[in-house]
Amino acid sequence: MDNLEAKAMQTSISGFRSRNTENSSDLWDPKRERFFDAHPPGEIVRGLVFSSVLWGLLAVGVYTVYAMVLGVR
Repeated sequence: MDNLEAKAMQTSISGFRSRNTENSSDLWDPKRERFFDAHPPGEIVRGLVFSSVLWGLLAVGVYTVYAMVLGVR
């Protein structure tokens, strides 16, 4: 590859990080807060159940209104 092709390739993939860099800030830090410390599984499950119940109530409500409208005719 000549210099022009290498420069074009370098600018086209400039958004990607090189695997050869040894940047210590990118490495795993045991003192850093982990995902499940920030988002406890119990709260995630509770949120999913609560959301599912709300969607179910909405579906029952929409069906009830729909049935009443059909019953009037």
